[in-house]
Amino acid sequence: MSSSRENLPPAASQAERVPRRAQRKLEAERRARRRRVLFITVPVVIALVAAGVGIWWSQRSAREVAAVQMPDVSKYTSVPRDGRVLGDPNAPVHVIEWGDYQCPACKSFEQRFFPTILEQYIATGKVRWEFRDFAFIGKESVRAAEAAACALDQGKFWEFHAALYANQTGENVGAFTDRRLEEIAGVAGLDVGAFRSCLRQDKHADEVQQMVREAQSLGVRATPSFSVNGSAPFTIRSLSDLTQRIEEASK
Repeated sequence: MSSSRENLPPAASQAERVPRRAQRKLEAERRARRRRVLFITVPVVIALVAAGVGIWWSQRSAREVAAVQMPDVSKYTSVPRDGRVLGDPNAPVHVIEWGDYQCPACKSFEQRFFPTILEQYIATGKVRWEFRDFAFIGKESVRAAEAAACALDQGKFWEFHAALYANQTGENVGAFTDRRLEEIAGVAGLDVGAFRSCLRQDKHADEVQQMVREAQSLGVRATPSFSVNGSAPFTIRSLSDLTQRIEEASK
């Protein structure tokens, strides 16, 4: 009997080890389930957060570009103009500017330097100034250029040209969507219905692309670029870089 009692504890210990192994297996399965839940949940949460941030950013961007401004364009009324050309058609110097309406440097030139050019050279009959499109930054550049051509159809190219730069807010951020271009047309005094029809029919798409191809063939690689009396295209670092060439060409 004593021998039988002495053999009970090992048997009991073995019996206890079985449920412990089962318990460890159960715990391992629970940990695996938790890892699977985390593996699925964390990316979903990240995706939801990213989507929320994207919606917030798009709404913020929409608010930032919502208010359309109309700059003072009275400076254009005192000089002769014909479509894309400003100034006396018989002026001794012909300057071509290639620009992109999304280009920050083009906007800076338009607002900081061009008023001086207009006052000192175009209004005085020394320069005939022509703007051509080199729309290369993105889809909104192309649509803005096409829209400017639609404005030209209504005799308001330069008003719309100035309004585009005044409402530039960045590159491909929604500043020049079709809807906003229509808003700009409204403040620029265009017939919005006719403008909308022109834009939606892509009436001037081929014309804009032709200007881009021509600029590339001439060696234009950046905006704004200029040509004075048929010179090779060049860029500038300061206003004097341009005025010196104009002065030399006028001699």
